[in-house]
Amino acid sequence: MDNENDIVTRSTNDSDGKNKNKAIVVGAGVGGLGMASRLAFNGYKVTILEQNDSVGGRCRSEQFDSEFRFDTGPSLLLLPDRYREQFTAVGETFETYVSIERCDPAYRAHFGDHTTLDLLYDAEKMRKQLDDVEEGAGGAYLDWLGRARASLDYGVAAFIDKDANSVLDFVNPQRVVPLALRVNPVDLLLSQHRQMSSYFKDKRLRALFTYQNLYVGLSPYNAPGVFSLLAATELTDGVWYPMGGFKNVGNALQTLCDKFGVETRLNSKVTEICTQEDASVDEKFSSTGRKVTGVKLEDGTVLDADVVVANPDIPRVFDDLLESVPEAAAEASRQEQMDYSCSIIEFNWCLKTQIPDLLHHNVFLSGEYETGWNRPATPEDFAAPKQHNFYCCNPVYTDKSCAPDGCAALMIEFPVANIQEQIDICKKRGVPVPTEKEMVDAAREALFRRFREAGHGELSEIIEKEDVRTPAEWRDMYNIKNGAVFGLSHGLLQLAAFRPPTRTGIKSLDTPSVSGLHFVGASTRPGNGVPLVLMGVKVVAEAILKQHGSFKT
Repeated sequence: MDNENDIVTRSTNDSDGKNKNKAIVVGAGVGGLGMASRLAFNGYKVTILEQNDSVGGRCRSEQFDSEFRFDTGPSLLLLPDRYREQFTAVGETFETYVSIERCDPAYRAHFGDHTTLDLLYDAEKMRKQLDDVEEGAGGAYLDWLGRARASLDYGVAAFIDKDANSVLDFVNPQRVVPLALRVNPVDLLLSQHRQMSSYFKDKRLRALFTYQNLYVGLSPYNAPGVFSLLAATELTDGVWYPMGGFKNVGNALQTLCDKFGVETRLNSKVTEICTQEDASVDEKFSSTGRKVTGVKLEDGTVLDADVVVANPDIPRVFDDLLESVPEAAAEASRQEQMDYSCSIIEFNWCLKTQIPDLLHHNVFLSGEYETGWNRPATPEDFAAPKQHNFYCCNPVYTDKSCAPDGCAALMIEFPVANIQEQIDICKKRGVPVPTEKEMVDAAREALFRRFREAGHGELSEIIEKEDVRTPAEWRDMYNIKNGAVFGLSHGLLQLAAFRPPTRTGIKSLDTPSVSGLHFVGASTRPGNGVPLVLMGVKVVAEAILKQHGSFKT
């Protein structure tokens, strides 16, 4: 009997003479590319099927004018060791393919009263800066930072590096953080707002260490305290940038796939994951009694495989690709009722001049600490004097190659209600759902107003060209349910064992398994963001090798 930590080594032919090492990866996002290279490195014959005409998914750089480059998806590189691990797992070195630079300062926060604070790596300088805002805040910051770093270490070990197959994993004594780390695991489950209120009185300081929720689609009021790990990684591991843009990350992952013989098929939309009855059932988990046999493409072509890894947004997988699995309809219905993250109206502006007071990464935070997190659903929600929380990326601060000399490529991510959320809000208010043009126009004016009020001048006068991405475009381009750009929300009841696929053994939470079918991506475990997706790839790849074997010679 195999040890639970052993990886089985198998021949490419079983006793029945059939080839057993074919794997299909549906979707060439970061998760799909990372998985494909790992499986190919371990002897699998891997085919990637991507519905678009390029790889990388949301991880891409685009040019909307010949000399202006924008990162239209991920724009900050966190936890660089997780990128490195993806490459070392296949015998390569990340820095051979991608050059990264640390952004210093990490961020500039622009508050509603038009004051600013920078996130500094130097703890003493940061302490002094905070003491100038609130007496004693510097000491509170140092205390918080130590606990937040411990939260990061604990959270990664407890909820990320190992798949959670039971709700009991939340309180597994073997995963309890050591007392020396000064973290009470229960505190990690409380809201961030409650957590930060115990450290700082000034609302600006509370906002400064919780705005990271913007890029997981949460707010301090619904994010558990464990999400302090986001701020901790920025202040301890640093915020980094891949020189030349995030396209270089996607291209590097594709290069790994090419090196190990992965076949990548673009413009190849999968319409069904094919399954058949399976007599061998693993009693450890709830099972459908079925196994994958391959996939069907939009043109009717059927491709055989023994392992299928689905990288699309999981709710769309259950909605659209698993017709042959009777249990899929019930799971799709359950996921329909889950909480989804916000959507984004993204503005990409080619600017004729630079804005001096912007760093590489900037976050604009509303003076209305609580209501500023509300997601706009109608044009009226953008109206003056309302202020909103949004992220502004100004990469020319670090990388001059993204724009002509003296110019800037400014990207704004403005959180708004996702498509279904907008419908529900408008129905509740008794108003018609606005057009996307109405929403874009209102959001643009709100941004211009905020920049004027903050003393940054009249942006409308220096924009040479504009590209806008709307919730419907996010939905259609990347097959994201409801245009919720960060996938399923990361609230407490949608973390770890509660996140699909939830093979928990608890009947009300079960997602019955299909043998040979595996998931990676933002809406599965552990969650959204390139490093988290890569961590999920590692966990799932190890599970595949353990279950199906390695064919590496």
